[in-house]
Amino acid sequence: MASSLSPFVYWGQSNETVSLKVDLRNVEDVNVSLTDNGLDFDAQGLGIKGVHQYGFHLDFYLPVDPEKSRYRKTDIAVEFQIQKAGSETWPRLTSERLKLPWLKIDFDKFPLDDSDIEEDMEFENGTSTQKEMLDKISVELASKTSKDGITATQAYLFFYNLFQFVGYTFIFAKLVYIYGIYGQAGMERAFEAVGSQMVLCQAVAVMEALHPLFGLVKSSVIIAMAQMMGRNIILFLLVLQEPRLQLSSVCWLLFTVWSSVEVIRYPFYLLQLIGIKVKILTWLRYTVWIPLYPLGILVEGAIVFKSITYFAETGFYSISLPNLANFAFYFPYFLMVHLLFMALGGSNNLKHMYAQRKKQLSSSKRIVKNKSS
Repeated sequence: MASSLSPFVYWGQSNETVSLKVDLRNVEDVNVSLTDNGLDFDAQGLGIKGVHQYGFHLDFYLPVDPEKSRYRKTDIAVEFQIQKAGSETWPRLTSERLKLPWLKIDFDKFPLDDSDIEEDMEFENGTSTQKEMLDKISVELASKTSKDGITATQAYLFFYNLFQFVGYTFIFAKLVYIYGIYGQAGMERAFEAVGSQMVLCQAVAVMEALHPLFGLVKSSVIIAMAQMMGRNIILFLLVLQEPRLQLSSVCWLLFTVWSSVEVIRYPFYLLQLIGIKVKILTWLRYTVWIPLYPLGILVEGAIVFKSITYFAETGFYSISLPNLANFAFYFPYFLMVHLLFMALGGSNNLKHMYAQRKKQLSSSKRIVKNKSS
């Protein structure tokens, strides 16, 4: 479980247990191996260096009981409650006297007796003076302020997601409104009503393919690129260039499905950035795709199918012979091939979302002793 970055880890103890708090937010893909003598931890999350893979290894001062130990994920940390094999106070956490820059003392989890705290400070820092202890507290507070501060990346992602949320909320509300007022006629006016806003939001959404590429978020570049290109081909190459598609009720259905997904996805990301987890929103994020994604694939497929006939009639994008380059291109053939890729890509996307749903909505895990260690 090697990782180049270590998160801040705060530790405390009682006579019976050791507590650890791993300072990572929005944690995913947690891997934990607890043995009698040590702990290996590896996870993806938002830490002191932004969203990265973090990990650490600890060799304990004395043996522990893995079977009676537990851990849990919260919105702002991963917390461990580790049962000691014997009932006694440890002078330090690690088997050797090591100064690990990422390992901190959780003063709230130590006995309130001043002598106990000073004794621990003596082992951890080589001094037990009141001045050194106050200096230690100052450093802890300073590092906490730094960690909880908003970085430029977080600020950018917050305003990006806020912009998209407002944009898609307007689109969704306007689509529902015109359908409620005008019925079928309103569906045929969908592009007229929200076309410019949809073009803007989808143009800005190109950034979502760049976010994982530059490490701003921890997600698949390939999946982000495929989703962005799939929508943009439909909107910019087809709908935007063919008035008959714009006047079709299928355009209303397409925009409604897209915006229905986004009015849930973007607030979910917004709250993740500020460390807030709303259970109903998490459930919606990983559940509404079940009807909406297949419906979206069918609607997009219908638009491509219609476009084959329309672009065959107009010859738009097609290149015929003879020409100086001696090159021919028939756009409807491209659309036929694109339909096949849509079927394959849609299937993979559904599998990806199903795996994400299982992971995100699964119950909290119990630490299992690694018998191979």
